[in-house]
Amino acid sequence: MTSTRRRRTEPTRNRPAKASLTAAGFGVAALLNFATGIAWINPPIFVAMAMLCGLIAIVTGHLGRRRARHLDGDGRGMALLGLILGWLLFLTCTLATAAVFGLIAALAVLIDANA
Repeated sequence: MTSTRRRRTEPTRNRPAKASLTAAGFGVAALLNFATGIAWINPPIFVAMAMLCGLIAIVTGHLGRRRARHLDGDGRGMALLGLILGWLLFLTCTLATAAVFGLIAALAVLIDANA
């Protein structure tokens, strides 16, 4: 007796999981704009946009994982990926912001020491 597992081909019913992955994708796209040079025109806007997308991905990822429990695991992996990417986006943007403020503070100390 061989049992063949059928792969589901219908789209997932877990809408928060889709939203989480979409928000994480937009956040990654906002950070990738630095590689093209577009984001260097106004970097705080793109970093804030990526951070906001990361926060949305975190919240909807948690909602998607909760909903996946009720839908027998439907969209669980998608929600987890959105959740992980959301946290990575948030961490990257927070560290970049802290580094910029640290550089500004260090320059202020150097200028004050020379005066």
